[in-house]
Amino acid sequence: MLDLPIEQRNFGIVSSARRVHAALHGDGRRGVGAAADLREEIEAFTATPTSVLVR
Repeated sequence: MLDLPIEQRNFGIVSSARRVHAALHGDGRRGVGAAADLREEIEAFTATPTSVLVR
């Protein structure tokens, strides 16, 4: 999912990614290895404003 080009992302996909990001942030392992890396990838993935994405 994180490899989807911007034109294939939609509001639902980005919203789901943000929920995963929030869960990773709240699980008590904020700065730990794979969880931290995945959060960074999700932040980059969701950096495009949803107004640009197809709804």
